[in-house]
Amino acid sequence: MRHFTYKLSCALGMILGGAAAHAGITMAPLSTFGTDGWLAPGTTEPYLDTNNLESGLAYGNGHLYLVSHANIGSPATPANIRILDPNTGADLGALKNTGINTGTIGYAVSSIAVSTDGTIYVSNLSTFTGGSSSRKFNIYKWTSESATPTVAYTGSSGINGEYVGGDLAVIGTGTGTMLAAGYNSSSGTTPDNGYTIITPNTSPATATAVNFSTTPPNPGDFQTNVAFIDSSHVIGTGANSSSSIYNYTSFTGSTGTLSATPAIPDPAGSANDNLLAYAVIDGLPLLAVGNTNDAHVSIYDMTDPTNPVWLASGNNTVSPAANDTTFNPGTGEMAWGTPTTNADGSVSVGLYDLSTNQGIQAFVVTVPEPASLSLAVVSLVALTVRRRKGMCR
Repeated sequence: MRHFTYKLSCALGMILGGAAAHAGITMAPLSTFGTDGWLAPGTTEPYLDTNNLESGLAYGNGHLYLVSHANIGSPATPANIRILDPNTGADLGALKNTGINTGTIGYAVSSIAVSTDGTIYVSNLSTFTGGSSSRKFNIYKWTSESATPTVAYTGSSGINGEYVGGDLAVIGTGTGTMLAAGYNSSSGTTPDNGYTIITPNTSPATATAVNFSTTPPNPGDFQTNVAFIDSSHVIGTGANSSSSIYNYTSFTGSTGTLSATPAIPDPAGSANDNLLAYAVIDGLPLLAVGNTNDAHVSIYDMTDPTNPVWLASGNNTVSPAANDTTFNPGTGEMAWGTPTTNADGSVSVGLYDLSTNQGIQAFVVTVPEPASLSLAVVSLVALTVRRRKGMCR
């Protein structure tokens, strides 16, 4: 009996290890969104185009939010946050933009993030050097879709003269809310190999530059996309993303520590895997990664953030538009939707990918019900034990 128990335990370990690595996750086009999962440039008013107009995307309050710099509207403004239907991509209107500083150096609105309580945060793109208020790093806040925005933070982002605002991530709610934005290497300030952590709901709101005494991270390694894993860990991509999938870091105050730079296990190719979105779906930590060159999207199991495991890839674009050449290595944002439980116990969730000049893709990601996996495991274990291969001696 003891020998059988040992063999059963060993077989379970081997099979569960393999099953967990793949998890049976699938991704398919959200067929009702745009044309078979792709909202191509030029199909949503003039806010989504191939003229470097769009840079931010987020999900919250049951909607998608698209940040556009198109200088249009009534009155015309380059500060547009459009509300989109997450099932179809239809334009449902806009957030109010009263009080947004459209004279800023850079874009008046650039990146967006929505906290779990539905609060919407939008940053500008800034190179603040002091003096002119138009150069400040500004973060605006909407407490609801009908609210007038207020300034949640304005200042230097923690480093005077730093180019910041090309990405934005959020974690927490209320006074515990934290935002992260990566520094860009092109500004020439020092240090520029980290990111800033903003507390927009404290009094006063603060921005703390997280610095790294080591290299890597290299300058600009967080400039393209950042994401929170938890309240003390941030991952990011940037100028050197072709050599690793992301920089996995921890931070305490202004001190950052680089834990890993995992090699990209992307079977479709690693160059320009720049866009990130992290979420825990049905207990499984998942990372979505968007490619800003050919627009393919991949999903990874992040149970061990130092060793991501590839699960699936997809690409809904029929003929990808020209990649964003204004910025290097490319811009955009990704977002996970709200998970729903299906009749068979599996969980499905929307995944959205905005790559500048290539429109928006929408996928349905399905995580199978754990019980179905367990039945398969038990059957395989019984077969393994009967065959008595002795693999676990």
